[in-house]
Amino acid sequence: MEKTITPIRIRKKPLAGHLLLAGLIAAAVLGVYAGYAAWFAAADLAAPLTVRLEPRDFVLRIPASGELQSAETTTIAVPSVPVNQLRIASVVPDGRRVRKGDVLVEFDPAELQTQSAEHESSLQIASQKISRGEAAGQVERADILRDRRIAELELQKIKEFMPRDETIYSRREMIEGELDRSHSQRKIVFADARLELKGKIYSLEEAILLLEKKQADEKIAQAGKGLASLKLLAPAPGIIVHNDPGWFTESFAFMPGRVVWVGTTLFNLVNPDTMEAKCFVLEKDAGELRIGSPAVIALDPFPGQTFSGRVKTIDKLARPLDRDSPVKYFQTVISLDQTDPRRMRPGIKLKAEIRPGEIKSALVVPRSALVNRDYSHFAYVRKTSAKFEPVPVRLGQGDLVQVVVTNGLQAGQILALHPPDLHRETAAGSASKKTP
Repeated sequence: MEKTITPIRIRKKPLAGHLLLAGLIAAAVLGVYAGYAAWFAAADLAAPLTVRLEPRDFVLRIPASGELQSAETTTIAVPSVPVNQLRIASVVPDGRRVRKGDVLVEFDPAELQTQSAEHESSLQIASQKISRGEAAGQVERADILRDRRIAELELQKIKEFMPRDETIYSRREMIEGELDRSHSQRKIVFADARLELKGKIYSLEEAILLLEKKQADEKIAQAGKGLASLKLLAPAPGIIVHNDPGWFTESFAFMPGRVVWVGTTLFNLVNPDTMEAKCFVLEKDAGELRIGSPAVIALDPFPGQTFSGRVKTIDKLARPLDRDSPVKYFQTVISLDQTDPRRMRPGIKLKAEIRPGEIKSALVVPRSALVNRDYSHFAYVRKTSAKFEPVPVRLGQGDLVQVVVTNGLQAGQILALHPPDLHRETAAGSASKKTP
């Protein structure tokens, strides 16, 4: 029996199907690309956001932050005493409320007492030297007067018995008598000179000793005043506020046993009934800051209540708050129209809003709507539905967000909030030309 062999047929996929699938994928990609391109083109041709200019009141607001401080502050410092430094025996702690006459600081008197004893010893030595000098001067003066008296008696005797007759005395005896007389006269003159010279010497030495005695008396008096000033009393009622020692002496604190230099400020005695705000304004925000400008203050612990005031002082130079920070601030003091002793304490943190200027019925424009070209400012004003033209403007007062336009714009004009760049201007112009 013969077997029939049937050949195996291999099916081949049609090439047309592959081509069709590839065409569909390419069409999808092109469609997506075309959609994105159309979307971007529409975005380029889209008109910017606009705003209609209407006159309104403008208030310039300058933010600041700081803390409360007393407007009446008495500085308590180490008293001026005839020593370089003192040791604290007792001191009032920070934040303590004191009454007039209360003891604030006491210093150890040991150093002044030692110095006073040294000056008293110097005074006694000077007095003793003066007494000894006077006694020695009197003795020496008596000796000189005695020698002078002897010389006078010798001169008198020589004059009485002086040989004068040449027939009786020899030439030699007459010459010797003349020499004796001259010698006695010289002894008298020398005694007078010694008296005058010794008087001057004793006067000079006595004057020096009297000056030393006077200086010792003055130093003793200074030491006495210094001992009397070692107890500092409160000149008025208030609150004790220790000063911030700063970064250089950050660990330094005034406490019993601490040695302090004469003239060093210890702390401040503040009056809590007269408060003011010490604020710090950023250097870039302080261009319109003026003395007398009104301000509104809100205390951090009481955010729901505000207090009004006016700028009292402004520092001439901007300084950083931290030594390593490049950001600088102008320290500004704001006087308050009224105070609340129940809520206000020195050191309470606050936020302030200074309002240096207010303009009625002004054209206020966002700064984002302005373009700066060649040191001039331009605003884009709508001329047609799809076209904006730059208009030069003159600016007045403003802050970081908005500014007053004093010339160049009119009420009712429509302004582009985000001015179109040159590309968008060109695209918008070409699109308007193609529109029938």
